[in-house]
Amino acid sequence: MDYQKFLDRQFVMTDAGRIDRVRDLYTTFNPHVDLQAMIDGGYMEALEEMMESILMNLDDHSPEVIAYWAKHGMVKEFHGENTPFSWTEYAAKTGYEWKANPVDAPQNNQRRWNSFVPVSAFDPANKDRKYPVIFMLHGGFNPISVIDGWGLPLEASKREFIVIAPSIELDDVLEDILEEAKALYPIDESRVYVCGFSYGGFMSNYLGNKRPDLFAAVCPCGAPISDGYCEKAIGPEPQPPFDGKARAKQMGTYMPVMNIYGNLDGFRFPLYDAKAFNPRIMNRDELPSATKTYVDGLNHWIRVNKGQEIDLDAVMALKGREDVSPEEKNMGLPLAPECRHTVVADGITNYIADFPSEDGIVRTRLMCEMNMPHWPTPEMARQILDFCSHFSRDRKTGESIYHA
Repeated sequence: MDYQKFLDRQFVMTDAGRIDRVRDLYTTFNPHVDLQAMIDGGYMEALEEMMESILMNLDDHSPEVIAYWAKHGMVKEFHGENTPFSWTEYAAKTGYEWKANPVDAPQNNQRRWNSFVPVSAFDPANKDRKYPVIFMLHGGFNPISVIDGWGLPLEASKREFIVIAPSIELDDVLEDILEEAKALYPIDESRVYVCGFSYGGFMSNYLGNKRPDLFAAVCPCGAPISDGYCEKAIGPEPQPPFDGKARAKQMGTYMPVMNIYGNLDGFRFPLYDAKAFNPRIMNRDELPSATKTYVDGLNHWIRVNKGQEIDLDAVMALKGREDVSPEEKNMGLPLAPECRHTVVADGITNYIADFPSEDGIVRTRLMCEMNMPHWPTPEMARQILDFCSHFSRDRKTGESIYHA
């Protein structure tokens, strides 16, 4: 493999059409990444496979890209591209008025969504079969086409999940899209999940708190661990202010959640030394501590899922210790042996922390990807679908059901 040639390959990074190179993800925007370690470990080959569909052609509608997905057993289809979205009508309907972000974000102007559907779903022999569906939410100012190269559709093709990539990520819009998708595809309503990366990670966190009636599990990635609270709309896509109170607790049910991000994604790990990220400051010693913020966010989800909360003092007591496990040292969390795991995939070491509910089922999980900046990985997609596959939701009662 010619690594330098691969790192110079281009893709569409923003909804306004900005073109970036692969190397921008791993060197230009984060000087702390050990690129040689990625090359030596075999990660670049896995990354090339994951991103191939957005690197082969800058137009995700091209016959070449459609043929790529067909080769992988997925039918990629486009919906609502000529359907304008009226925020004036939305305000009249909901009472929520949104003022557009001054930075151009064209995805807010149309109610678009792309779908990836296993070829088997169109076989008459499978007319009674229902398929799980996962919404993958884009990042701030990303086009929905970037999701093609984030690993989830590729992994979903192997497990026969339907993937939906929407341009607008509000819960009522997603619910309407789900209804449209149900009319087109054989969707299992009890197995509907949402995940997202970056801003999409924030929104999946937000939706996990707000809509346990709709989603069976959520996987926020590349976003701060939090309760999904916001006082006002943030980011390029709008969302009404939310009180952050977990509706799952009000419903007397669970909301399974897995949060994933890199240790070089905003100086969040180890948690005992977590810092409040500022993209203009690369020296973590100049940044204020964010340990309590992240521990509070993690404890929010542990409470939702009726587990044993993490003690802030116990987190801080890990700092400087060498007599702890690699998971505890690198994640900065006190973890019982049965609650910590290490997975090495594609040359990347991933540390996993489990926080069991009172019945012993792991409904809250956190993963740290070592030497990884702000970008998805193939293992992220595998872990998301593994985690989600254990949960379904009774849409009538709201009960969260665990499948071993």
